[in-house]
Amino acid sequence: MHFQVKIRKGIRVPILIFSLIGIIISMYSLQQRIDHIKLETRAIEDLKYLPSGKFLKPAALGFDELLADLLWVKAVTYFGGHYLTDKQYDWLYHILDIVTTLDPRFEYVYEFGGIVLSIEANQIKESIALLKKGIENHPGEWKLPFLLGFIHFYYLNDFETAGHYISKASLLPGRPDFLPALAARFYTKVNKPQIAIEFLTRVYNSTNDERARRNIEKKIKEITTGSK
Repeated sequence: MHFQVKIRKGIRVPILIFSLIGIIISMYSLQQRIDHIKLETRAIEDLKYLPSGKFLKPAALGFDELLADLLWVKAVTYFGGHYLTDKQYDWLYHILDIVTTLDPRFEYVYEFGGIVLSIEANQIKESIALLKKGIENHPGEWKLPFLLGFIHFYYLNDFETAGHYISKASLLPGRPDFLPALAARFYTKVNKPQIAIEFLTRVYNSTNDERARRNIEKKIKEITTGSK
């Protein structure tokens, strides 16, 4: 009997030891994963300590676009992390400004920043600054002045500036057909019908689309009648 008990104990001890080793390894792996997540989070937050793009650009040693891509991924991760938690985006503009300085041709970053900084982060001044920077580097992209016009209309109640940017967007290739009439409506709203008429006339003369011309003629007639 004593021998049998001894055998059982002999069996149990190695099993117990292996179980403990397994638990320790699992706990170590879990802790490593937690530390990795903390390190990633800290690295993302440390982006706020990055110098401006003008100072960082020489340090990139010709790998500007690659560094911009890496920081863009970090920016999206930063946004996503705060969107799911505290919805505070204190350093988002700083990161996007660096990305667009390193790679001014990265057009989507301006569009993303213009929308998110205004609608989600309520950082209107920063949104406008990034979009203006985008227009300087992408003068042929209609979405950027359109977004600027929307921000001035919706957040600043500035119809005249909204009309200015919407009219710029209306003259660019690929823009939706409704933009010229929308720009004219903003000018009319601030009681500047003559600017609206001059703008619509310019659009009329620049297009060969008969349907568009008929719509513009109709809009000019409405403005002229309404201003009398």
